Amino acid sequence: MARILVVQADSREGGTMKRFSEIYIQKMQELQHEVHVVDLAKLEYDKTLSKGYRTERTPEMLSVTDFARQADLLTFFYAIWFANVPSALKGFIENLFWVGETYSFKTKQYLFKGMWRGKKARIVYSLGGSELYHYLFGWSGYRGMRQPLWLSGIFNIRRTSFENMDRTKHRSASFYEKKMLKMAMCDNRRLKPLNQ
Repeated sequence: MARILVVQADSREGGTMKRFSEIYIQKMQELQHEVHVVDLAKLEYDKTLSKGYRTERTPEMLSVTDFARQADLLTFFYAIWFANVPSALKGFIENLFWVGETYSFKTKQYLFKGMWRGKKARIVYSLGGSELYHYLFGWSGYRGMRQPLWLSGIFNIRRTSFENMDRTKHRSASFYEKKMLKMAMCDNRRLKPLNQ
C-alpha cells in the first residue's frame, strides 16, 4: 500500500478537474492505497505568504505537509488559467515546498539532492483551448508545477492534459472516465514495488 496525496485545485464545486480527480481517488482507494485529499477551496492557508518565509503556516497546512513528507506519490489536478496555474495552487505550492523542508540552497540540498527525492508525482490539468497554444507559451501552466517538484528532488513526474474543454463539443463522459482509470492503473504500476 502506498501513500498518495491528491491536491484538488479546481475551486468550482463540481468543476471538471474535481470530477476527474474523484474517479482517480476512488480507483486508487479500490487498489488499497492510502489517499489523502486536499481540496484547496476548503483548506485554510495563507495563499499569499504575507510575511514571506516568516509566515506562520496554519495547523491544516502543517497537517498536509506532514502527510506529503511521508507520501510516495503527489498528484495535482487543476485547470490552467491565463496559461498558468490557478492562484490558489500557486499559494499552496509556496506553503508546501517550504525552504529548509523540501529543498535548501544553504545546505546544497536541491535538485538531485533535494529532500523529497525518491517521491513520484502526477500533474493533471485541463485547458480551455489547445495544448499547442499552451506549448507556444512555454508550457507555463505545467512548468509552474514542475519547477518546485524538481527543486525538491522529484523527477519521476507524469503529465496528463485535457485540451479544448471550453469547446461546445465535448467527448463523451465515458472517454474521460476511461482515461482517468487508465491513468490510475499506470500510477498503480509505478507504485508496484511499494505494493509487494
